[in-house]
Amino acid sequence: MYVPLATLDRAVRLVDGLADLDDPDHFGGAVLPLLADIVGCDLVTFNEIGTAPWRVRFADHPVDSVHPDDHIRFAEHVHEHPLVNHYRQTGDGRPVKLSDFLSVVDLHHLGLYADFFGRVNVEHQLAFTIATPSTEVVGFALNRARRDFSEQDRDLVGVLRAPLMAALSRVKRRQQARAALVDLQHPPPPELSARELTVMLMVADGKTNAAIARALDISPRTIAKHLEHVYRKIDVTSRTAAAVKITGTRADTPQSHTTP
Repeated sequence: MYVPLATLDRAVRLVDGLADLDDPDHFGGAVLPLLADIVGCDLVTFNEIGTAPWRVRFADHPVDSVHPDDHIRFAEHVHEHPLVNHYRQTGDGRPVKLSDFLSVVDLHHLGLYADFFGRVNVEHQLAFTIATPSTEVVGFALNRARRDFSEQDRDLVGVLRAPLMAALSRVKRRQQARAALVDLQHPPPPELSARELTVMLMVADGKTNAAIARALDISPRTIAKHLEHVYRKIDVTSRTAAAVKITGTRADTPQSHTTP
């Protein structure tokens, strides 16, 4: 696959821009504009589609391109959507196009087209999911009115899929770590950053530097640096002392007394 350097640069910036994101509710909005720019489309949406008809959530770009009433119409006809059905039946979230399953004529015969796609001027769609296979379909849909997506477009979003999946997983873990702060025995030191607190919660949970690095998708060396900063800020010299001071629990790991 040939990818122009400018497109590659935009793709790298998309992934890099998610490095410090810590709220899953902001994930779609952060990705959509750059994804639309990289691939080129009229409308791109981030969708969370559950099994119940009312369990459909959208984020769109350009913002407010899809009217709230159209969200309801989509939910009413989502059972007709060939891509959603493909993801549910196969668990394979790789990029697929409407034209893989339907001709334009067949598409126009669907109630989904009459009540939704036709209203938002969608004739062609390329989509992929970014969550592990489940009954809920979570992913992106790129849409065009005049021309279908190429195989190069499919390959490009296919390459982006894995880092986007990793980024969403990382954001959810950070949210869980923040939620865990509510259970601390006393308020955490205000001088610590959100990332430092996340690392220390994992330390207190008994995780090694390597395990924390894998969970946060950063290097063990970066974890060690975070711990050095924590020690200096709260005036301690070990993992165990830091964990006790911040969370009220000991860090009982093989690394407790030997590594930063």
